[in-house]
Amino acid sequence: MPVPATPRILVVDDEEAILYVFERYLSVAGYRVAVANNGFDAVSAVEAAEADPFDLLITDFRMPGMNGVEVIHALRRLRPGLPALVISGNPIEAGVMPDGVRFLSKPVSMADLLGIIPSLIGRRID
Repeated sequence: MPVPATPRILVVDDEEAILYVFERYLSVAGYRVAVANNGFDAVSAVEAAEADPFDLLITDFRMPGMNGVEVIHALRRLRPGLPALVISGNPIEAGVMPDGVRFLSKPVSMADLLGIIPSLIGRRID
């Protein structure tokens, strides 16, 4: 019986320090992690990952060029049903999330983040 692949997570944030912390913490927790510092790089990463697709998107809301919700819509055009988690310091600004998207407020507790990830991975959003 084949062993299931370790889940892949794409983290998108325009702050390098945030990307570094998330990448390190999620990697230590056993996930395969890729990072992108804007929505356009996230789209490129998903396009390049066709053979080994991402299982979860974690994105900041406020970023230059494309906000987190715009990133979700762009990536779901490439990979319909991609589970997503939006993180923002301003929940009111983020507004209503697309179907199936979870939301966490900054600052994010890594314990909360690790607690929510299993419920999102493998859950297809239609």
